[in-house]
Order: sequence, then structure tokens, then C-alpha cells
Amino acid sequence: MPDQEQRTPYFGDYPRGSYWSAVPPDVPQDSDREEDYAVEGSTLRIMWDEGAGPLWASDGLLPDDPEWLRRALGLSDSLVAALLTWLSEMTALHPGLPVAEWQERARQLDEEGRDLAVRLQAEVGTRFSVRYHA
Repeated sequence: MPDQEQRTPYFGDYPRGSYWSAVPPDVPQDSDREEDYAVEGSTLRIMWDEGAGPLWASDGLLPDDPEWLRRALGLSDSLVAALLTWLSEMTALHPGLPVAEWQERARQLDEEGRDLAVRLQAEVGTRFSVRYHA
């Protein structure tokens, strides 16, 4: 069909699994969409969950993109870096360490999480109530 536009197959994701389609869905490209910086609710939690985190709102996990955290929450560069370092260190905490060593490192990271909650509360002020969830 010479008058029709030639399209490359589209690899999509459907709730029941992946599929190939000749036509991509009518969804704006990422570059065309306006970024959503809204945070639902009035509570923020610092929490690690199998590599996910570090910040959660009432509607779930918040993006861990530094630019998003700065724009949506107004966080300082130093707090964003500290939150992401804490997330990385929590993820790196391996159960294969000797028990005493693992317990000490877990205690240190728990203390860091509580300190981060205090810093986060200071930066977001009264817009949110901040909790640390161990």
C-alpha cells in the first residue's frame, strides 16, 4: 500500500503480558508530556522496601529522580544526595554478613534513616508530616 505510512512494530506492555503491535498506542511521547510534580496527601515516609524508596506518600512510592525530588518537594541537593545514598546502602546490606556485623550496620542505617526524617521534616516544613518507617 504505497499511500500508507510505513510503521515499525511496537513492543507494548499489556496487563497480561508483552505483545507486538503494528501501531503504537495513542499516548504522548515522554518529551511531550508535562511532568507531574504533585504529591498526594499530607504524610511522607522514609522507607526502604526491597530496593524501592526512599520516599513514599499516601498514594505510594515517589520517584527517586533527583530533579523530581527538588521540583516536587523543594529538597536541597545535599538532602537528595543523602536520601539516595541511604537507599543505595540499604540495598547493599547483605544478609550474608556475619550476624554481629549485619546487626551493627543495620542499626547504623536505621539511625541514618531517623536523622534523614528530621532533615526532611525541616525542609518540607508544615506541608507534610514526615515519618521514618523501619
